[in-house]
Amino acid sequence: MIPQIGASDIDRTRNRLLRAIPADELSRILSISEREPLLPQQILHDYNTPMDHVYFVESGLVSVAANVGHEKFVEVWLVGSEGMVGAPVVLGSVTEPLHRRTVQVGGQALRITTREFREAMESLPIFRATLYAYLNVVLAQTSQSGACNSTHGLKYRLARWLLVARSCLGSDDIPLTHTVLAQLLGVRRASITQFLEHFESQGLIDTNRGRITVRQPDDLVKVCCGCFRLIQRQYERQLASPGSTS
Repeated sequence: MIPQIGASDIDRTRNRLLRAIPADELSRILSISEREPLLPQQILHDYNTPMDHVYFVESGLVSVAANVGHEKFVEVWLVGSEGMVGAPVVLGSVTEPLHRRTVQVGGQALRITTREFREAMESLPIFRATLYAYLNVVLAQTSQSGACNSTHGLKYRLARWLLVARSCLGSDDIPLTHTVLAQLLGVRRASITQFLEHFESQGLIDTNRGRITVRQPDDLVKVCCGCFRLIQRQYERQLASPGSTS
């Protein structure tokens, strides 16, 4: 049994959504949470199965992927320490989700049962407002990423993905292989390798044994299409003052 989190852990909470709510509400959330390790390739929610828990990621990276064929999934958004895994539960959905949520970079998260999470949402107004603001961010990321994927070339899509992943992880290091990146973006591994080598030749990134390190993020933003800026701006605008969200 994983021990519950006490109020003394408030200052050590690394999830940025939870850090945005008042101490009294945060204490309530921590009292119903369990800290759980996230293991690479662990499936937190599978396609068409009930969501028994939600997860507030403290470290690591989770991809949310849509089913596009028999056992074939393509990523539609990313979740790191800026967000939560289980967005449909915020909307009160009781149906099985249409997406699979898989840990891509190991870390840890605060896990809450769906029942306790919904009860907390009903009684904690700033927590509820923060979650609604985060849903707007998710909508912005998914819609903008979909538009980007259908309009822009792989070079720009890959640059956007690296920048979003860097922001979600809160780190310049992205421990993923070319093969996993290709699966997430729904393209050939050779194409991913080609553009990563191009970025490396420009000094934007380093690649080494299943790890990509962003060396010049500002310059990578210049290479990227404008989609990353739009996604990032939406996050900053929505969550700047979550307590004022209606």
